[in-house]
Amino acid sequence: MIMLTSPSGEPFTVARVGKVTISIGQSWPYLLIALLVILLADGSLTPSAIGRGAQTALLWWGCLAAAVAIHEAGHMLMSLALRVPVHPIVLDVWAGHVRTRIRYGPGKAMLVAIAGPLANLITAILSYYNRDVATWSLTVVPFMVLNLGMFIYHVLPGLPQDGGQVVSGVVRWVTQSETSGMEVGAWAGRFVIIAAAALFLGVPLVVSKQLPRPVDMVWVSLVVAVLWRSTTEVLRVVRRRHLTDQILTRNIARPTETVPRHTRLDIIDATYKRGSGVLVLDDNEEPIGVLVVGAGGPRRRDVLTAGDVMLPAPGPGWVQEATLDDEISDPADMLVTLAYPVIAVRTDAGRYGLVWRADLDKEMYRRGSLFGPRRARLELQAAERTSSQP
Repeated sequence: MIMLTSPSGEPFTVARVGKVTISIGQSWPYLLIALLVILLADGSLTPSAIGRGAQTALLWWGCLAAAVAIHEAGHMLMSLALRVPVHPIVLDVWAGHVRTRIRYGPGKAMLVAIAGPLANLITAILSYYNRDVATWSLTVVPFMVLNLGMFIYHVLPGLPQDGGQVVSGVVRWVTQSETSGMEVGAWAGRFVIIAAAALFLGVPLVVSKQLPRPVDMVWVSLVVAVLWRSTTEVLRVVRRRHLTDQILTRNIARPTETVPRHTRLDIIDATYKRGSGVLVLDDNEEPIGVLVVGAGGPRRRDVLTAGDVMLPAPGPGWVQEATLDDEISDPADMLVTLAYPVIAVRTDAGRYGLVWRADLDKEMYRRGSLFGPRRARLELQAAERTSSQP
């Protein structure tokens, strides 16, 4: 079986629409195996039964892939209509995900979220009214059922479903806090997970006085575990944001200068303080990395350049737009996402700052510890007294 992933394990790119990359996730081959196991669980394992099961599994597998693509197309088209930049789209078993790394209002967030399920609902309705078309008589039932199922699944009012994004958007609009929206959406998602699992077990007990098949209980348990893990990740972000929402950009970002990538190291050594960080710019004056002054070893500093020894930028989103009075939460989220030691912040005045993970961790620990808030107030008062002295 061919795994639709790159050798590094990253999603396998299959298409590009404008500047938007569309990739296939790693979960599809496992889904095909799971479908085959479910279909053959109660039958005899004869060659003919296995062949029929494989054909049915491939049919439903392909229809689900098409439904996921339609779902993500709905998100993407709405994003383009609202002029919300769209970054790579990854299609996987969990309906894929459109990754955006730009702040926009709760209204746009809700519209983008609901566009995916609506695309599935419209497709299911069109499939129903065209069910008698002979050319796709074998495909119409699974295609219609899966699109309708994806609509129902994704309008459930809890994260990580799109309905949870709507709940989060409403809370965010009322409270003016993105963190509060995420928290309510995650707990709503946990309620939905428990309710759905109880319904799955309870209905067969009431109707037929017996539990579902063991194989069905296994795959439902796996789905519940994956969704529960997703809400756990959201709540982990929420706990971090409760701290980072209290930290302003001006409190944590270190002002920095920029140097062209061809600048020699000996010139940088003579100009900037050793151990400080400077941003390295490419020929288009865009940041491409960070240089710690003094890095690169003692030799050939009159030959090596900033571009030779810098920490290269890890990818899109590494430079965050912010004002000095913005909370540091978005850059902090990107630091964690990129697993990188530093991130660049560009203010509305065109100045740059560097947010180091070590500085952020230290500040979060201080604010999160028992005596952290008191110590922070004392340090602020001491700084104010020093600045007021002649």
